Amino acid sequence: MTQLSDLSRRRFLAGLTGMTAAGLLAGCGGNGSASGGGGKNGLTFLNWEQVKGNPLEQAIQAFEKESGSQVTVQPAVTQEYDTKMRTLIAGGSPPDVMRINDDFVRGFSEQGALLDLRPYLDKDKLDTSQFAKETFEFPKQPDGSHTAWVLGYQPRLIFYNVDLFKQAGVPLPPTTWSSDGWTWADFQAAAKKLTDPAKKQYGALVYLDTGYEQTFTVNHGSQTGIFSPDGTQFTLPGAKEVEALQWATDLTCKEKVQPPWSVLQQDNVQNQMFAQGKIAMMFATFGTVPYLRSAMKDFTWDVAPPPGDVEQKTESSVIVFCVPKKAKNPDAAWSLLKYLASEDGGKILLQGGAFTPINLKAAAALAPDGKAPEHIGLFAEAAKHLTATNQTKNTIGARELYRPALDTAYNCEKPVGDVLQQIKPQVETALKG
Repeated sequence: MTQLSDLSRRRFLAGLTGMTAAGLLAGCGGNGSASGGGGKNGLTFLNWEQVKGNPLEQAIQAFEKESGSQVTVQPAVTQEYDTKMRTLIAGGSPPDVMRINDDFVRGFSEQGALLDLRPYLDKDKLDTSQFAKETFEFPKQPDGSHTAWVLGYQPRLIFYNVDLFKQAGVPLPPTTWSSDGWTWADFQAAAKKLTDPAKKQYGALVYLDTGYEQTFTVNHGSQTGIFSPDGTQFTLPGAKEVEALQWATDLTCKEKVQPPWSVLQQDNVQNQMFAQGKIAMMFATFGTVPYLRSAMKDFTWDVAPPPGDVEQKTESSVIVFCVPKKAKNPDAAWSLLKYLASEDGGKILLQGGAFTPINLKAAAALAPDGKAPEHIGLFAEAAKHLTATNQTKNTIGARELYRPALDTAYNCEKPVGDVLQQIKPQVETALKG
């Protein structure tokens, strides 16, 4: 996940919809104090949303009871969170624990602003096999330091309208993580049968969620996805990568089974269209579940893995916190993060129903509860099939260049390859930080 002001609008909204609905990520806190805190047996905590009354608040209260520490939650920042965060860190008196945009972790780490948690991991001999490997290792830096802490993740799956499938006589997608009968060709063929121009009903929506860039390029055989492993090169213009993005774009431009880009610019429009039965299949994050559960009452919906190609992986948004290097209570901060990632903490966070806890045993409790989606357990299984975007010094700066440029391709005015090759030099300059 990411933070407010610099976040890609589409990606942010995808996550925010679920997080807000579940109330999971807001600032909570044992005592809800507006400022101060910390001290000998306490610590301060800053998030970018209000969380009072949600599972995160419950988890922090459980930590306070178990540890005897007091957590003072500072007022949530709903706008310009990144500016607030930079100011607090530069001022030398940051909170002990802060939510951080995942796109900022590499840059802040290279600036030396974040505490390396590796010594705590080693000292406590923490069994890291209890965590989902791909997401646990996300904050690991090239020098071996571990400068942030992932509490959970929101995998992306295909949300689909079961009723529309049955009405069109289309076989339902697999209920396990399998590509049998569920390849890109199968997906496209299903989308054609599920599209009804007379009803303005589209079979699929893939390219609105920006997580598709990494997921579909890797699944098509890309070794790197968007950026090179060292974060210095923009690899999205590569041949395999371009083929993947063009395939998704052509669902609109050639196949006419995906909504035109021009009608997708309204906030939350994809969820509204899905809830209205106007989209049969939608690539979206786990965070979409709470909204759909509240909005959809008149048809059945479920989830399936992304269709398979060379690979069958999916990208996940990660929910990341950090301990600033100048935090006054780093030991207590570490204790809180460790608890929130434990089996007990994860089980509490899971109650929000918007993300998968990083603790595998806690995530295993993610099971059908009589509500849609019936195969919600696929979100937990996704831990075995994750791909992650390589980090860079300036991921946000790069995205601010290439994503708007892609609008030309999404509007069917230029091929994806032409757009990305043209913007590549500027993106790679931005990646230098």
